[in-house]
Amino acid sequence: MTAFQRISMLIVCLILITGCGQQTAGQNPTSTPDLATTPALTAATPTVASQTDPAATQSCQPGFRSFDHELLATEPLCIPENPERIIALDMASVEMVLLTEKTLLATSGWILSELPLLAPQFAERLTTVEDVGYPANLEKVALLKPDLILAVGGTMVGETIDVDQAQQIAPVVFADPVIYNDWKLGMRLWADVLNASDMYEAMLANYEQRISELRAALGDRIQEEISVIATSTYGTSLWMPDTPPGAILSDVGLQRPPSQRFVGEAAQAEYGAAQYIMISDERLDLADGDAIFFFTYASSNPETAAAEDAHLKAFVEKPIWQSLSAVKAGKAFLVPGYWWRSQTFILANRVLDDLFTHLAGTQATTPVLTP
Repeated sequence: MTAFQRISMLIVCLILITGCGQQTAGQNPTSTPDLATTPALTAATPTVASQTDPAATQSCQPGFRSFDHELLATEPLCIPENPERIIALDMASVEMVLLTEKTLLATSGWILSELPLLAPQFAERLTTVEDVGYPANLEKVALLKPDLILAVGGTMVGETIDVDQAQQIAPVVFADPVIYNDWKLGMRLWADVLNASDMYEAMLANYEQRISELRAALGDRIQEEISVIATSTYGTSLWMPDTPPGAILSDVGLQRPPSQRFVGEAAQAEYGAAQYIMISDERLDLADGDAIFFFTYASSNPETAAAEDAHLKAFVEKPIWQSLSAVKAGKAFLVPGYWWRSQTFILANRVLDDLFTHLAGTQATTPVLTP
């Protein structure tokens, strides 16, 4: 089972979600490091600023700057003005480090196995990147001597890193997991951390230009109701507007079926859950629309991939699936889960490419920005 699958099981009650990962038990830390043996804090090493002392956010050592952000899951902290040795533990932070050509020391093994499939342009650079496991093994982290650690927290399956102890090694920018809901949130945060806000703004402008082209290509078809579902050996789920692909469909201006328009408290009231709504086969009618985009686990583990492939073949042969209007009309599109669970700029554009292909019947002429 891949890293994407662990977070998937959290958010959709044992169904898919992107952006986060899992390793085998042997890749998880078996013990916390003895902090007496880790690099000691020096006079130039920043410490986490206290929210109870507003002045603390202004008192960083030379070479560091105070960093606070609405998407930060911790108190403000001091971070290097020009970080160069970085450990990044989610897909968006890894992508931003690579795009800014900073030195990516390490990440989790699931990203190392899956990112080359998602973005082959990074494959060669990733060959020299260390695997620190999931959650990150602090002994390995300490040995690499990073000057900055980027991570996301707040999941029931455990954090990407033990922040309290990792702060003794290097500053830890620990993001609120809300960044998983929309690629723009995470990429904006990590761009701000890495002093690359101009790069993010260029990405956003390029994304919006491609969306404008897609809208023009769609014409009146933009009024069609687009269903997004995931199905796997763990079950089937509806993906609501506040999920990664849901946010992209909203950006385009595409409609959703009535069953998939609920967000937050409204979703809780309707389904007793939010974002990722588990449904039984008997309620596959909730998955219907003018078009359906569906996907399953995208695993680099051969056994897992084989199991999910077998599930998918059986799923699409079910009579209730075959009875859906979109399926009958030939408008149910199997798409790669790798990027339909996307939380990065590059992967969001892969979703747009699928929308061009399947809904507009064309290809974008606006190229994806290569920073």
